[in-house]
Amino acid sequence: MLKVEISPVVYIKLEAAFPKPTGKAKKALDKMSFLLEAMLSKCVQRGRDNFDVMFNLYSMPADELNQKGPTIKKIRLNKWLNDNGLALIEKVEVGSNLTGLVSKVKLTEYVSITKGVANISKQIAAATTDAELDLVLGGDVQKNAELFAQLYPDYFSYLSRTARDKVFDTVPIDVASLKNYIVWLCTDAKHFSLGRLETYTQQAMQILCIAKHTNGFYFQRKKRSDFGRTYYEGVSVQNVNKTLRRAMLGRSWEYDIRCSVVAWKLNFAQELSPYVDPMKDYRRNFWASLWYFEARKEFLLDVRHATFAKTAFTSIEFQDGLIKEAITAISFGARADAKGWRTANGRWSNPALAGILTNAQEREAFLQSPTIQAFIKEQSLLDEYLADGLRAEMPDLYYSDLLSSGKRPSKSKAVAYMYQHSETQVMNVARTTLAKYGIKTIANIHDAFVVRKKLPSYVRDQVLYEMQAQTSNEYWRFKAEELERFN
Repeated sequence: MLKVEISPVVYIKLEAAFPKPTGKAKKALDKMSFLLEAMLSKCVQRGRDNFDVMFNLYSMPADELNQKGPTIKKIRLNKWLNDNGLALIEKVEVGSNLTGLVSKVKLTEYVSITKGVANISKQIAAATTDAELDLVLGGDVQKNAELFAQLYPDYFSYLSRTARDKVFDTVPIDVASLKNYIVWLCTDAKHFSLGRLETYTQQAMQILCIAKHTNGFYFQRKKRSDFGRTYYEGVSVQNVNKTLRRAMLGRSWEYDIRCSVVAWKLNFAQELSPYVDPMKDYRRNFWASLWYFEARKEFLLDVRHATFAKTAFTSIEFQDGLIKEAITAISFGARADAKGWRTANGRWSNPALAGILTNAQEREAFLQSPTIQAFIKEQSLLDEYLADGLRAEMPDLYYSDLLSSGKRPSKSKAVAYMYQHSETQVMNVARTTLAKYGIKTIANIHDAFVVRKKLPSYVRDQVLYEMQAQTSNEYWRFKAEELERFN
């Protein structure tokens, strides 16, 4: 885990300036060190790009050192340090509340940091017995307890047992599988950038340390979005990479709603079709969207041939992944030239196609594909229809700040709001139906859930029936995937 150490010089000068009450200077500096360590850890968990790693930069809300840091005799410690030439961080790029960007900072000569990846890798390489390896991987009982108290200060202090279930989702962790993943990261993972390797190791170690402290469980603090979804604060099963998710959950089964956004929209295609062309059946008016939903492999083959040159060096799987990501972005209203807005905490984002298909020639070929042009036209018609419906039924919501981009209502935000509420509704139906058979989900990932064992066919069919019946949408489908523990 990441560890911060502040130079003894800072303590000596602070103690000289504030000799009384005895021990106050050390206590305040320890609090500051703990706060800075937590802020740096969050930065690493979110992920740093190669530029930041190369130049030792960290993105963080730097003003929190002032706002949340300790005080001595009513003087903010961070301000005193800055005023006396003992600053712990230096701002390289200043953030802004208007843009939502946080500052980029670098540590001064008064702060040293032990980076988790390098330190853990050395310790793993030096371990000669299982006991030594176990000690490296979350074996420090005291540090695990301190981390738990840092992440969940209210778990035992303020929350009753009933309240905890409302505040947290609990995930059972396959500790052995997660350990194997961390060893692999630190010894055999050769193709990750330094930034990704640092992030993945930090995330995995946090989950492991908490699981060791709780005898095999990890707690995710719920954060409900106004758009309808439930997210989690910090590291969670939702925002870790798929391999880490497999490692932490172990042997289990993940059930995803197939083509969920398109499936939801297609439910409105028959209503809209007479207004598009009353002389055609809805399957002809929305042929591209139906093709993607019903025969995605053929759809992807057609678009892939139109988009990528035969000399492209990327794999078919990678190319298909880009196409599917672009299709999802289009389904949420992304434009080819839009910059969009991003989120780190669950807010709605609208990624531009330029950020997905970064090669300009491939992006242009993608947009010139007759299939994609038809798909974009169909999705635009559905977006207009859905947004008009929301405006007519709930004008106060439609014209609210929540669904506005600048001073105007945003059609893509309106569609996102409707979809995410529908997604939440249908997933609640699935979990409720599973509970009737005594089956509890071990993890929830927006349009997917994970259970320990494969669902019997009669349970799977009943869950699907209830999802379709209770939401009046015949297009909901499951895609099941077995997750293997990491060996």
